Amino acid sequence: MSDQTPELSRRNLLIGGGAAAITAAFTGPVTAMANTIDQGYGANCAPADASSLMASPYGPTAPVKDLTTGLPLIELPAGFTYKSYGWRGDIMSDGLPTPGAHDGMGVVVSRRVGRSNEIILVRNHEQSLSTNVNNVIGNDRANVAKYDTGLTGGSYQIGGNTNLVFRDGNWVESYASFGGIYRPCAGGSSSWGSWLSNEEIGSNNISSTGKKHGYIFEIPADTSQNAANVNPIIDMGRMAHEASALDLDTGYWYLTEDAGNANTLYRFLPNNINGGLGSLHEGGRLQGLAVTGQPGADLRFPTLCQEFQCEWVEVADPDADRASITTTVSTVTGSGPFRGAYANGGAIFGANEGCWVANGVVFFTDKATGSATATTPARAGVIWSLDLATMVLKAIFVSRDRVVGNSPDNICISPRGGLLFNEDGGDGSPTSAPIASQHLKVLAPNGRSYIFAKNNYNFTRAQLDAVGKTGANSGNQLNTEWAGSVFSPDGRVLFVNIYTGVTLAITGPWSKGTL
Repeated sequence: MSDQTPELSRRNLLIGGGAAAITAAFTGPVTAMANTIDQGYGANCAPADASSLMASPYGPTAPVKDLTTGLPLIELPAGFTYKSYGWRGDIMSDGLPTPGAHDGMGVVVSRRVGRSNEIILVRNHEQSLSTNVNNVIGNDRANVAKYDTGLTGGSYQIGGNTNLVFRDGNWVESYASFGGIYRPCAGGSSSWGSWLSNEEIGSNNISSTGKKHGYIFEIPADTSQNAANVNPIIDMGRMAHEASALDLDTGYWYLTEDAGNANTLYRFLPNNINGGLGSLHEGGRLQGLAVTGQPGADLRFPTLCQEFQCEWVEVADPDADRASITTTVSTVTGSGPFRGAYANGGAIFGANEGCWVANGVVFFTDKATGSATATTPARAGVIWSLDLATMVLKAIFVSRDRVVGNSPDNICISPRGGLLFNEDGGDGSPTSAPIASQHLKVLAPNGRSYIFAKNNYNFTRAQLDAVGKTGANSGNQLNTEWAGSVFSPDGRVLFVNIYTGVTLAITGPWSKGTL
């Protein structure tokens, strides 16, 4: 059954209505989004105070050896296997070492090459600063585009991107594609063969080359044909960006910001909705989410299935500086986009992270955690759904216990319609049991969660060196986050990162569960 492609309902692609745009879409990654089954997360949510953990339909997990190195990097249910690639320190196809801090990732092209099936992914490396210029990704390579090679406070920006090629079930190539940015955390795939790499920094600092940070950049699938544009997409905002997700029906993008108690969900309406490389640089309008009739609504502590009627409000200046602002929650330092949205009634979330659009619904996470107080309940993460037709926002997952869900970060929707979330939490309160490792968990349509995979990365230097991973991090990495999960368009392969520095391609009997 794992080799069967399910019957999937095709969605209309209306990005500009042009044949070229539609052709680009269906030769790119968005086949998976366009053909996603609707599991009815909003309609099937079972109201309660909070979500609970259920048994996995895939069965219990156990350590499984990597088909590449033989090391048991993760735990999986019976029948699943995986191949690792692109370890931190591995020499890439271009001769450069693979950077670390593997974070957001997306499929940007899925195509036939001769008789082969080829997938191209772009991966973020959430590296921040270094005093050593040689740590800038592609520093000595003219063919690697770089935004900022200047100094900020005596340090260089060393975040960036690598591109990976997966062909006929095997990893075959990787290379550096962009550098000179600060902490690209998450991002999002376009429908025209590119990835948006999003800086997660809230700052008014200006580097020695006159550059600010906190922007979104576009990375093409093949930088040998089209070099990455070194200019930021300014109208998408300057803030601590997380994810970007494209709605195929409209060409609009949905953005999240990770800024504690000073963020909302954003919508970007491009001036050019026909798409194509560089189209987003033509500008557009940025808006923030607001609860109708409740300016500055505090949405940090919902109950499971709680609903809010919402609307969009304008952000006057997406490139405005950060500044202090007093909200209905507290006095905070807010980004220019948040301050602009809040001034017009924008809602407040805890710390928004992952974002995905499928079947006319925006799914996004709030990873904020905290113990219960005299006035607020415990929280360990929320997953929201926003129905774009009705503008009803619903809390489809609410965790008050890290065992149930531990700070959901990146998310993805499989072609079969299942929502997978990547844990990025701690091991302290609130929890009903010790947290031994971070998990990949699945959200069931009724609002409950179940475990799909567990991080099992705990190896000595000698063990790693013995399999040629001399640049990999050693020691106990069990509570290192999962990141960058995304399915191949046919639903057969799950690509995902362990943040400590390795990418995995997982295959198996997906039809046994909801993924």
